[in-house]
Amino acid sequence: MPSFDPVDDQTSRPRSMRSSGAFYVATFWTIAHMLSVVSTTIAVLLFLSHHKEPRSSFYLNCIVVGVLLATITLLISFFKRRNACCPLCRGTPLLNSRAVKHKKSFCLKPFNSGHTAILSIFFTQKFSCMYCGAKYDLLKKSEKRSRDN
Repeated sequence: MPSFDPVDDQTSRPRSMRSSGAFYVATFWTIAHMLSVVSTTIAVLLFLSHHKEPRSSFYLNCIVVGVLLATITLLISFFKRRNACCPLCRGTPLLNSRAVKHKKSFCLKPFNSGHTAILSIFFTQKFSCMYCGAKYDLLKKSEKRSRDN
């Protein structure tokens, strides 16, 4: 007897979301964290290549500020990603857990599923929940359906 999977029967069009603000805030803080990690890495490389010059103290200060900024943005983005829940399965699609991923979930190879969803929201305003496989469009308006009695 074949099992019934509601995700297989849904249309290929993405779903709408009632409130997408939590996803935008989580995306902002996660992108800020990624940029602070990249800038800290660049400061470390510049410090290592110019550590005997008089300007090396500037690079060292940049490293300290970068590590503090990366730590603060990591904490904020972690809690903001935990607050962004999928309306269908109530999972946290922006934050990976050890739960089983859906067979239709998509993941870019160097990143995990949560960061893939963050990058998808940042560039296309759409994402796919890794736990239920539902696709969402954050710009799509929800439709009001009237009941016929």
